[in-house]
Amino acid sequence: MGNIVETLENLHIQEDDFVYLNYEDRADVWHISDDYIETALTGTETASMLAGLLAVKEVTVYSRYEEDILENMRDNGLLEDYDREDWFEDFLTETIQAEAYEWDLLTISTERHDHKRGTCEVAANVKVRARDLFALGASADSFISGFDVVVQTAEGLLTLA
Repeated sequence: MGNIVETLENLHIQEDDFVYLNYEDRADVWHISDDYIETALTGTETASMLAGLLAVKEVTVYSRYEEDILENMRDNGLLEDYDREDWFEDFLTETIQAEAYEWDLLTISTERHDHKRGTCEVAANVKVRARDLFALGASADSFISGFDVVVQTAEGLLTLA
């Protein structure tokens, strides 16, 4: 993709505009088992990818409902067990995996191939303000790495590749 900040500036994306970050991963599951969602959550990288975004202090990551995800997790007591000696990103990954379904942190859908087997898709669809990416400068590229980046332009939604 090159330099994301330069690309956003060339597209005349304003500081208050949202930049949408989407990531999805899939796991083969036995949907007849009671724990197939947990299997998909731990068998995909989606929780880890979202945790990587949330662990960057300089950027506020919003849900599709425009809620500050980290603040919402804190308000709901999901961060109380963090002991400050562990690596925060690992703690966030485990918390997201454990609470994703109940707190709507990730989107989870299952395609059933037959009466036993299927594919479970786990997706993170979040957004950040363009000003936060501008402030990151050159490190914005590593921040968005692995995510599909979508912006609203005058001509419609544009996915940056």
